Amino acid sequence: MPDHLVIPAVSGEAAPLAGAASDFVRFDQVSVTYGAGTPQATLALTPTDLGFARGDFVCIVGPSGCGKTTLMQTLAGFLKPTGGAVSVGDVPVTGPGPDRGVVFQHAALFPWKTVAGNAGFGPAMRGLPRAERRARVEYWLNSVGLWEFRNRYPYQLSGGMQQRLAIARALANEPDILLMDEPFGALDALTREKMQEELHAVWKRRGMTVLFITHSVDEAVYLGTEVVVMSQRPGCILQRIPAPFARLAGERDIRRIKAGSDFVSLRERVLSLIWGEGGG
Repeated sequence: MPDHLVIPAVSGEAAPLAGAASDFVRFDQVSVTYGAGTPQATLALTPTDLGFARGDFVCIVGPSGCGKTTLMQTLAGFLKPTGGAVSVGDVPVTGPGPDRGVVFQHAALFPWKTVAGNAGFGPAMRGLPRAERRARVEYWLNSVGLWEFRNRYPYQLSGGMQQRLAIARALANEPDILLMDEPFGALDALTREKMQEELHAVWKRRGMTVLFITHSVDEAVYLGTEVVVMSQRPGCILQRIPAPFARLAGERDIRRIKAGSDFVSLRERVLSLIWGEGGG
């Protein structure tokens, strides 16, 4: 792969802020005020329009407290917007659902369940037949390299293995959308890099839609098909920037990509927007 990649989509033009009618996921004038109607009311998210297509890998970055997690929680169905609406495939989001899997910064596994028990929790709660549950658990644990550890418990796993299990648990429900809130933030640098590659491989193989929150600009630029940069609180979208690296054909060399001039240029562009807002 040459050091310099041709990136026609990243020519200085930002993607439009509003969603298109054909978008799979849509935020229409979504706003969130914590403690609305009280003297302590805090506007966390200004009316926000955002849309993206099925199969996109959208990374959101911005200063701490800018509303990244708030935005994600409205899509997860954990938080009802104060104003506006969120929809998936033209269906309004009114609460959590099996079509949306969530992975948090900390794995949040069930310590009393085995690896297989954790991975199969969602399908079991949905009442799927035993044979189908086992097939899904086996497939996704194999996908993240944990099938041979299926009878172990979370405390017997490393931090990286626990996060892989959290991802497998979310994917065993076969959601249309995977929501990830700084899932690799607590990992060491080498484990984090490995997890980025494993997540990318699963995304390519599954073709799912991902909304990924991170404080790492390198991670966002490397993984995302698009990087959404948010402002300080009250949060709003500053720019949407297309990123080409997630869809590179052939084998990916993570270090060569990150050392390339196109990657460095795009990273600096995102960083300049964030630092203009007061840093991370």
